[in-house]
Amino acid sequence: MSAPPRSLLVTVLIAFLILMVSCGDRERLVGKYQVDDNKSRRSQIIFLELMANGQGSWSTDEDSVSFKWESRENEIRLHTKSGGHIEGKIVGDTIEIILPSVGKYYFKKVER
Repeated sequence: MSAPPRSLLVTVLIAFLILMVSCGDRERLVGKYQVDDNKSRRSQIIFLELMANGQGSWSTDEDSVSFKWESRENEIRLHTKSGGHIEGKIVGDTIEIILPSVGKYYFKKVER
């Protein structure tokens, strides 16, 4: 049996490295976040929870919505059950999310 072509080995190695880097990003983001009232100018307490398995939730006193999430570099994407997605930016330990017709939310990490 002959050895696999060099290009195949390089491709597999690159895919593995990308997977390792994206898993590291995910672990860094896992935790519970609370809306930063000072930056968001919101009076309602809102929590964003990101779990290691890619599941998450957005909750208020009145409601809770679950979603799946993924991240790449300094971006995060929340995938809703209805098929929509919400994009956000990661700036340090803060996640900035813009909701159409509602405005910008800043979530600060409060626990791992």
